[in-house]
Amino acid sequence: MTLTVDELEIRLHEAESRLESTKAELSDLATMGTVVTSMLEQDTMLSVVMDMAIRLVRGEVGIIMLEEEGELQPKVTWGVDAEFAKSLMYVDETDLPSYCFRIRETIILNEMSITSEDGMRIDCIISVPIKTSERCHGVVLIVNKSTGVGYSEKDRESLEMLLNFVAVSIENNRLMKHRLRQQKQEQELAIAGQVQETIMPQDVDKIEGVEIGAAYYPAGEVGGDFYDIIKISDTRFMALLGDVSNKGVPAALVMSAAAGIIKSTLHAQPAIEVSELAGRLNNLLVHEIVKDKEMFITLFFADFDLKENRLTYCNAGHLPGLFWDDEQSKTIDLNEGGPIVGQFEGLEFKQGEVALHSGDRLFLFTDGLTEAEDASGNLFGRERAEQVFNVERGMTSKEFCSRVKQWIDNFQEGAAEDSHDDFTLLHVRMC
Repeated sequence: MTLTVDELEIRLHEAESRLESTKAELSDLATMGTVVTSMLEQDTMLSVVMDMAIRLVRGEVGIIMLEEEGELQPKVTWGVDAEFAKSLMYVDETDLPSYCFRIRETIILNEMSITSEDGMRIDCIISVPIKTSERCHGVVLIVNKSTGVGYSEKDRESLEMLLNFVAVSIENNRLMKHRLRQQKQEQELAIAGQVQETIMPQDVDKIEGVEIGAAYYPAGEVGGDFYDIIKISDTRFMALLGDVSNKGVPAALVMSAAAGIIKSTLHAQPAIEVSELAGRLNNLLVHEIVKDKEMFITLFFADFDLKENRLTYCNAGHLPGLFWDDEQSKTIDLNEGGPIVGQFEGLEFKQGEVALHSGDRLFLFTDGLTEAEDASGNLFGRERAEQVFNVERGMTSKEFCSRVKQWIDNFQEGAAEDSHDDFTLLHVRMC
């Protein structure tokens, strides 16, 4: 078929018009994409996208649904609610938006001519997934066209291009929220670590006639362990080892408050009995500090009187201390005390007492030691803790703490990282 010059000019003009129209549409879509990906607030972005999508294909009403915990949830509804969308049964007794989400492909239904229960006439529907190459985030459903005709392949291409930008925006939003949560956690851990560092003594003052070793072995997240050595006089000091039930900043703050209360009380009343000190700390924590019903402290108080050669102790819900009686060559469990502190007002605490001689030793530790797991899930346990205490005797207190760490490392060889917990050791030896 031979075309005349006039016919060729007409067709060329039509092609140029289509090209210009396509260029304009692509430019509009690029502008829409820039707007969508630049918006930080997801709910606002989705509202804007709903308006863009309906205008783009000359739709009448629509809905945007996003996946949350395995279910599509409505986020923006313009004339269409989630109940209506879910009532559109499609294939295998699956509603249209869920099926579109599952197969991750656009579905166009034209020439429907049906009426919904609320009297809405439905002529055509287009359902488009919001997806990246790795994940489908949701679905956009648009019902009817204002022009009265069905949805075309051009409508499909335009919506899919727009929703590609939406999927990228959702991904960016989630990555940003994840990063912000990560930054917040990192900041909290840094703060908790600083608090913990200020509480735990860096260098224990030398006390004549006594050898003291202490070590804290963290395992990732900052835990609630703490220890302190408080010198009351030239012949008397108190050793403390505790564990707050929580982790992070809350535990660090409670830990700091407890340490401050103990120090201020000892400064005001240096002769206070350890049982009374435990009771006073408990009541102050209950009234003024601990507001969380899940937070409490286990604490071991050890009051060394070198003039009277006497150790007075109180075990407030902590693991019993191990005491080596060198004269009798045996290990004693130090159990006397009471329950945890920080939860129940008016508790009474008991205290125990043992005589001190040259060669006697006290070993305190937190539950991270006894709850350390090997590759098979077996716990290190208290029996092994007592074994290492009885076996590793011919060394300084600091060397003993290092040796305990070696025992734990050997025990946990091959175990998963998440089975490691922080633990704290305190060892006192009478010279």
